[in-house]
Amino acid sequence: MDNIDLLNTRENWYAAFFAGDTDFMASVEADSFCVVHASGVQSKWEQLHGISRAVQADRWFPNNAYKQDASLSLQNHGEFVVVSGQSHTLIDEERLGSVYFSELWRKQAQDWQVMHLHYTPVE
Repeated sequence: MDNIDLLNTRENWYAAFFAGDTDFMASVEADSFCVVHASGVQSKWEQLHGISRAVQADRWFPNNAYKQDASLSLQNHGEFVVVSGQSHTLIDEERLGSVYFSELWRKQAQDWQVMHLHYTPVE
C-alpha cells in the first residue's frame, strides 16, 4: 500500500475541514463515517451539517487555522490503515488545543476513504 497517497488525502481532508469545505470532506468520508468525541458520536451527515451551519453563521475557523501532527503512527492491515497520534490546532503559530486521535482509513479502488475518527482533548 502506498501511504504517500493516504497521507496526501488525509492532509487535504483536514485542510478542507478547516476551510469548511464540506463537499470535499463528503467525497473523502465513507457513508458510514462517524466521529467519536467527548460530546458523543456524530454521523457523517450530522458532522457536515454542523460545519455548514457554523460556516454560514461565520462561526468557523479563520483562514489561518490549521492542524499540525505532533506524533503520527500508521498501522497497515490489508486494505485498512489505522492512523493515530497527537495533533495541535493552531491559528498562525498560536496553539488553540491538542488532541489524541485515531482514524480508520480504507483503500477504495484508487482512492482512500476515512471510515472513523475518534479524538479526545489533551489535558
